[in-house]
Amino acid sequence: MAKAFFGSQHPLFNALGVDVVAVADAKAEMVMPFSEALADGLGALHRGTLVTLLDTTCGLAIFSALRSLRPIATIDLRVDYLRAIPAGSGLRAVVECIGWTDSVAFVSGRAYAAGDEMPLATVTGSFAIDTLGPAFDTTDRSAA
Repeated sequence: MAKAFFGSQHPLFNALGVDVVAVADAKAEMVMPFSEALADGLGALHRGTLVTLLDTTCGLAIFSALRSLRPIATIDLRVDYLRAIPAGSGLRAVVECIGWTDSVAFVSGRAYAAGDEMPLATVTGSFAIDTLGPAFDTTDRSAA
């Protein structure tokens, strides 16, 4: 269910070309292809696309950890850029939910240029669990 929600059926992620590569055991991996429409003046994806991909991958890792698509909200998201996004390159994000309480989940991960194993950025964050608002899926609570 989460793969469908975060994949081609979601209007924003469909427009960005975001795809779920893997989701299991409190971990998630997503990719975003290069798009000229989202490029900066140097021909690289804008850093905002990297933050969007990381934030979304964090959420998917949390859903996998909770085994539920319960409402969550970003409390804090820290992205440390290690190097510039290469011109013409897509992105890959890999995130793990490293722990959670009844009300807060904690994540850690990395972003990479497509086809490269040297990180572009690291991410850490905390997310509120069971925030106000509807669940993402009221019929099937399975995240994996």
